[in-house]
Amino acid sequence: MYKIGCLAIMLVIMTVCLVENDAAFPSNRNSGPDGFWFGTQNLGCMLGKKGKRAAPSRGTSDVTHRVIYYRGYVFEQRPPPQWHNTPEWDSTAKCPVTWERNAAGRSKRSVQSVINFTNGYTRRFGGYNVVFNNCHHFANRVSQFLSGELN
Repeated sequence: MYKIGCLAIMLVIMTVCLVENDAAFPSNRNSGPDGFWFGTQNLGCMLGKKGKRAAPSRGTSDVTHRVIYYRGYVFEQRPPPQWHNTPEWDSTAKCPVTWERNAAGRSKRSVQSVINFTNGYTRRFGGYNVVFNNCHHFANRVSQFLSGELN
């Protein structure tokens, strides 16, 4: 029991250190203009369901909506894949984004190339599928594109 309790406390501390709550854009986005950040939104909120907001967390099995911030733009698959360049796009007023505290990586890609990637996403990877091609897959592929692993 003691080991489980210590593990739970460590996970809470790690989670608090990794996220920053309720900002339309990452607060430290100017620390590295070529950085990109992952962010999440409560999925129940995105779907219009009322209830208690989940605590900030990180993981592939979380029921969240995942987005990516890069150079003043937020990229998401809602569906369809979309991009926004204003801090208050339509869903942030009721469903704030929780951003990771540190940039996930760096990129030299132009914003226009990421917009083109987003606009061609469905043609390249297929339509939205809750299991095989959801917002998490989209965010990971945008990250791969930004990192140069995908063209």
